[in-house]
Amino acid sequence: MTSESLHFVDRTGQSLAREPDFWAALVVPKERIEAEAERLADLPQPANGRRSSLIVHPKSSDPGLGLAPGIRVSLDVLKPGEQTRLFRHNATELNFCIAGGGYTEVGGRRFDFERYDVWNHPSYTTYRHVNNTDALQVRLTYSNAALLERMNVYIVDEDPPVAE
Repeated sequence: MTSESLHFVDRTGQSLAREPDFWAALVVPKERIEAEAERLADLPQPANGRRSSLIVHPKSSDPGLGLAPGIRVSLDVLKPGEQTRLFRHNATELNFCIAGGGYTEVGGRRFDFERYDVWNHPSYTTYRHVNNTDALQVRLTYSNAALLERMNVYIVDEDPPVAE
């Protein structure tokens, strides 16, 4: 690409305000969440260990699929004895355990959790989830990954170094 392809857009005296595109409120019924968790649990464990479905608002579009503008929500499932591979990305996450329990390693530190516990993963910190229980682990994960994808600045490291 050369500077010849650069161009200027004159906005002199124009308002920069845009009318927001408000999304209607949406309820995700418990039955739909439970059915999707069961469907995910029936799948073989993938190589990265993550069984996950995004919960996507009908007005959302790629890049940046989300439940609200800029907010990604996923339903994540681990069977007893399973764990995810180490992972990091530049999104900040909040996890909410809705069934089962286990622990998460964040930056090399272990955090045990059970149903209804909530915890976060700071941006670009390595983590993995482990289900060391006899029950299905089901989590809702909230992040700003949708916003980062939309801005084309989402960075994912599928094989990060082990935290010290």
